[in-house]
Amino acid sequence: MDAQEYNPHYIQINELYIDTVVIDDTDFITLWCFTVLDEEYKFVYLGCDFTQFNLILIAAGEKGKEIALHLAEVLDKPYDAPTLIPIKEDFDEYLELTGHDLIIYEPLALEDDFEEYDEDLPIEQLFGGKPNKTRQKYLIYQLDKLYPSKVFEPEQLSQSALTECFEDDSLELAQLYYDYLNAVENGYSEVEARQLSGLERELFFRMARKASELWK
Repeated sequence: MDAQEYNPHYIQINELYIDTVVIDDTDFITLWCFTVLDEEYKFVYLGCDFTQFNLILIAAGEKGKEIALHLAEVLDKPYDAPTLIPIKEDFDEYLELTGHDLIIYEPLALEDDFEEYDEDLPIEQLFGGKPNKTRQKYLIYQLDKLYPSKVFEPEQLSQSALTECFEDDSLELAQLYYDYLNAVENGYSEVEARQLSGLERELFFRMARKASELWK
């Protein structure tokens, strides 16, 4: 029997604070970073390729350029694999990326590995470090895309019948609809875009679309 096709479950995040960059002898790197998941700041391991990381550095502005030059100096000399570049330690602050939508997902291969290790894999084993005696579940994701956020900025209410208590909710729904439109414009299918924006249920989708029409 054929194995079931893997369909990644996409997650959209809007904040990324990079603590450390890990470079090995492949075309991929790993970012040790913080982001907001389920309305909480969480430490995650985010995989991406060099092209994607270059886009992150460009999106991060002047600080990204500064770190890009630092990375170029590291890569221009012989280096161990893996090599850890501690951004927070070397620059006294995280590499911050806000104002962009980052689409991430849990990679299939790592999920399979987690099952073998009972979902508790010492991260040092992934990078050749000394094993840690403590056991912890790690959040590992792969970057799919990033693109500038489309922020819904209304000028005025088109229907005065909206009560004050509904205004905040209608604005939030309108923003979700704009997240959906932005995902579609950036290559995601209708189903994927609605999943990313949290509008999978038809009722919520219609409410969000209507909310975006109410604010002009």
